[in-house]
Amino acid sequence: MARWKTAAAAILALGYVCTEPGIAQETGLEKKQIKIAVGGVAAQIDKLAYAIALNKHFFEQEGLEVDSIVFGSGAKGLEALVGGGADATQGAYEHTIRMQAKGIGITCLGVFSRYPGNVLMVPKKKASEIKSVADLAGKKIGVSSPGSASHNFVAQLMERAGVDYKKASFIGIGIGPSAVAAVRSGDQLDALVNLDPAVTALESSGDVVVMNDSRNAEGTKLAFGGDYLAGCLYVKSEFIQQYPKTAQAMSNAIVHAMQWLKTASVDDILKSLPPEYYKADEQVYRRAVQANLSSFTWDGIVTDTAAHNVLKSISVLEPALKTAKIDLSKTYDNAFTERSLQKYRVKN
Repeated sequence: MARWKTAAAAILALGYVCTEPGIAQETGLEKKQIKIAVGGVAAQIDKLAYAIALNKHFFEQEGLEVDSIVFGSGAKGLEALVGGGADATQGAYEHTIRMQAKGIGITCLGVFSRYPGNVLMVPKKKASEIKSVADLAGKKIGVSSPGSASHNFVAQLMERAGVDYKKASFIGIGIGPSAVAAVRSGDQLDALVNLDPAVTALESSGDVVVMNDSRNAEGTKLAFGGDYLAGCLYVKSEFIQQYPKTAQAMSNAIVHAMQWLKTASVDDILKSLPPEYYKADEQVYRRAVQANLSSFTWDGIVTDTAAHNVLKSISVLEPALKTAKIDLSKTYDNAFTERSLQKYRVKN
């Protein structure tokens, strides 16, 4: 379990930014020291807005001292929140729906990516026999882990194509370097789903052929039938009741990052991230950032249609959700984002 920033480092960073002119802290926060669980790998592009908020000290500018703890998967990040080991989790919006069905209230303070970023690929050597989603029946498909968002992504694509996803075999290959290695190590995979920068690395080297790409609006619509919701910062619902000003400060930091990204160049973005994120192959990372940037450059306002599309999607792997009593309006609160936009909105 690695840390992006320890609590001590966050305090030092806070002391530094508060000396800068023009930076004002929010006063009267009920809770200043916050632990945020990160669901997944730190350098994944789908976490870009969160990474910017963290590394440009936008949380500190709101008066928060953040200890950001990286976990290996979204499920583990969720467990940290539910178990009391974190105040908030950076993870997939879909978890708020799952937890409500289990009687646990979780609310998104800010949804910062509107496209899932999952990409369905076929190894180039298999492209002649697998030309459509319908051809995946009976095949071996690599996903980050069974039951993950990547697993759900390809399962619902197969269902939409009229194919029973249960007829395929799903193999956990992780995210990032492990996924790249799984493609290049032999013939054990017929297809795979992954995120950037692994996707761009495999595309650039000619190892794969892309079948469905949800890094943009067009691919997301093809996959889900319309708008979607992906990465967000979520907390237990009682956290909002107990610490409303702290919750608003957290939302402010996320919206600040999203608005900053609207006018930032790729050079600006890389300068704002730790070099270890991209030093393995900077050119691949640059292309990956560019391919995903539109996911984060929006106002962050959740629509009921998008929330329903997420529910329909995850119900493929979890059919019990189809009949569960879910109140989607309790899984997000646009009021936080709306107040944050009043403070940080950039005019187009």
